[in-house]
Amino acid sequence: MNSLKHIMVGLDLTEMDDTLIRYTAFLCSISEIESVHFIHAEKSLDIPDEVLESMPKGMPDDEKIRTSLVEKIDPYFRTLSQVQVEVQVVEGSPLKELLHLSKVNQIDLVVVGRKFHMRGSGVLAQKILRNGRVSVLFVPENEDDIVLDHIMVSVDFSDYSLMALERMLNSALPRQDVHITCLHVYQVPSGYITLGMSYEDFDERMQGFARNKFEQVLERFPALKERATLRLVKQEIEDDVGELIMLETKRAKADLLVIGAKGKSAAALFVLGSVTEKILRYNDDVPMIVFKKDKEEIGFLDALLRNE
Repeated sequence: MNSLKHIMVGLDLTEMDDTLIRYTAFLCSISEIESVHFIHAEKSLDIPDEVLESMPKGMPDDEKIRTSLVEKIDPYFRTLSQVQVEVQVVEGSPLKELLHLSKVNQIDLVVVGRKFHMRGSGVLAQKILRNGRVSVLFVPENEDDIVLDHIMVSVDFSDYSLMALERMLNSALPRQDVHITCLHVYQVPSGYITLGMSYEDFDERMQGFARNKFEQVLERFPALKERATLRLVKQEIEDDVGELIMLETKRAKADLLVIGAKGKSAAALFVLGSVTEKILRYNDDVPMIVFKKDKEEIGFLDALLRNE
């Protein structure tokens, strides 16, 4: 079952658009994506003259922007005739418009830019993740040499990480020659002393537990058996889990990081520092998909009482 049929790409008329268009075309070339919706949303379409200088004359501002975007997008999709491409320019709150259109068009994945030095704050990308119920792919601004030979999946054996693993497998992105690493970050509980065990013995027990869980994962997803490996990393008390996951992802030279996240209301996620946001804080150069369960929401109090 293909879980990645319809994607939406948020454009903002900066140089980040070129990276997003290239990366999206690459994804379409290696998968079974059926439609791509390129969206540019502006609070007001009363665009400054300096922005419109390079755009076609003699037409409404929104049509000028759309025509300019079409000219930029078309060269990348000429050979991808199996993909339906739509380009829209809309007026209104970018966040509200993107989330609304993602629901109307039954979007499986929203592709957004992850900015650090380019013009624009890149805040909208994180707002979509916080407020939306749709899965999000973050593409870093420096993603020029696009390949997908190695996928890293952060796995804690929860329903959410297994959901992300299943969605990734069903997306048709991991071709047969793509290697998959399941990264499991574990801790040695301080209570090991009360059990009369040494730190080293309990460490080995935690690793054994993870290996047993991984064997269960392989039984559940037979497609992983010949192509996936387990990578165990111990988190010390002083370690930040987000930094640790990114260090291991870069050390393994993964081309894509995949994680599963709980759906939260905007207010809940604002208060609660999630593992997802910790990873984002340290991720400046690896494309990352955050898969979410459809139609899931947890209450504000629940978010205060438990982390992901």
